[in-house]
Amino acid sequence: MTDPTHHNSWYMEDCAAGQTFRGGPLTVTAEDIIAFAKQFDPQPFHTDPAAAKTSTFGGHVASGWHTTALTMRLMVDALPKMPGGMIGRRVENIDWPRPVRPGDTLSIVSEVLSVRATSNPTRGLMRLKTRTFNQDGEDVVVMEALIFIPRRPAPLQA
Repeated sequence: MTDPTHHNSWYMEDCAAGQTFRGGPLTVTAEDIIAFAKQFDPQPFHTDPAAAKTSTFGGHVASGWHTTALTMRLMVDALPKMPGGMIGRRVENIDWPRPVRPGDTLSIVSEVLSVRATSNPTRGLMRLKTRTFNQDGEDVVVMEALIFIPRRPAPLQA
């Protein structure tokens, strides 16, 4: 299915529903959690481990947005490289079933749910479901994303 002359690039024509990709592991530290939260989600249960003990979470936790950003990192590392990069159209059905805590080690599995051409001859759309889970196999993020994927260029006519 993959054209060997484009072995470093992943195109719509290389995709099929059911393909899966795995990524990780990546361990999250308290310092990582605090640094992200101070900049993007400055709530005490993310920025202050002592204050977090009295929160709903009963301890220090990462922002869901931090976990989602780490998911993106793991996806970029795990999926084949697309010419022009991985460009998202939309994220749907995002769920944070449990928090990430300092010391958790995250991994992902991404599954291609569907691939379709668009009216634009240079790209299609791929629906990708990604599960991010901790070292105990417990989901911490589950989401579906619609991603633009380039189509393989037509061969040049001589």
